[in-house]
Amino acid sequence: MKFTAELGPRQGLEMMTSVLRPDGDLTAEYPLVFDEDGPGELYALLEGDQVLSACAVLERELLYPGGQSTAGFIGSVSTHPDARGRGLATHLLSEVEGALRARGCEHALLWADDSGFYARRGYSLDGAETDFLVDRVPEELLDAALSVRPLEAGDVARVHELYTWHGARVERASEETRRLLTCPRMSVLVATRAGEVEAYVCFGRGADLGGVAHEWGGAPRGVLACLAVLLERADSLFVMAPGEPGPMGELLDSCGAIRAAGRLGMTKPLGQKKTLPEGAFVWGLDSI
Repeated sequence: MKFTAELGPRQGLEMMTSVLRPDGDLTAEYPLVFDEDGPGELYALLEGDQVLSACAVLERELLYPGGQSTAGFIGSVSTHPDARGRGLATHLLSEVEGALRARGCEHALLWADDSGFYARRGYSLDGAETDFLVDRVPEELLDAALSVRPLEAGDVARVHELYTWHGARVERASEETRRLLTCPRMSVLVATRAGEVEAYVCFGRGADLGGVAHEWGGAPRGVLACLAVLLERADSLFVMAPGEPGPMGELLDSCGAIRAAGRLGMTKPLGQKKTLPEGAFVWGLDSI
C-alpha cells in the first residue's frame, strides 16, 4: 500500500463522489476544496493505481478575539465499499494529521456523522456554538425601512465586508467568499436600506445544511428581516450562531426562539493547545 497526496486526474474525487454524493456534485458543494485551482487538497491511500480511501483537507486560519490559530479542516472521509474493514480510514487520518502537524497546524477539525468512529481515534467535541429554532418573527420587531431580495453579483464585495465584521471567523479572501456563495441548494438573501446592503443570510447548502441559516452578517435587524422572508416558505428554521451570539441572540430570544448550546465540531490537538481557543468559530460556508 502506498500513501500519496499526489493523485492522478480526478481519481480520488471520483471515488469520494461515488460514495458520498452518487447523485450530486462535491466540487460545486465545496468549491474551495475540490476545484482544481482551489486551496484544498485530496489525500488518498492507493493500492496500485486504485484509490481505496480518501479525504479532503483545507488549511485555514481561525481568527477570534485576541488572536488566531492555524487549523487543518478534514472532510469527505470515504473508503471504497470493497475495501472497508481494513483500517484504511484510520491509517489515512494518521497520515493526514502528521502532514498537518508538520505544517504547524495546531488542531485537526472535522464535522462527523459517526462521532464514535472519530472519538476512538483521539477526536473530541470542542468549541462552542449556539443554535436557535425560529418559527416566527413578530411584526413589531421588523424595520419597515428594510427591503429583502436575493443576492446579486454586485452584492458580493459588500457581503464579504459584512462577513469580516465578525470577530470570530475563518480568514477568507473576497474571491473565496464569491465562490462559496455559488454553492448548490443554498438561498442567499440580502436586506437593503435605501439600496444599500445592510445584512445577509445564507440558508441551506448542499446535502449537509438543509433548513439551516448557517451564515449571516451585518445589522441584526437586517438579518431578522431576511429570516422573516425565509419563514414565509418554511414552518421553522435553524439559525447557527457563535457560542456568544451577542445582539443577534437577544433579538432571536425576543422572537421566542428555542435556544440550545452546541459544539462547533470534533477536534484533535496537533500541537500544545489541547482545545480550540475560546471564542473560535467556523461559519457554515467554511465547513467541509
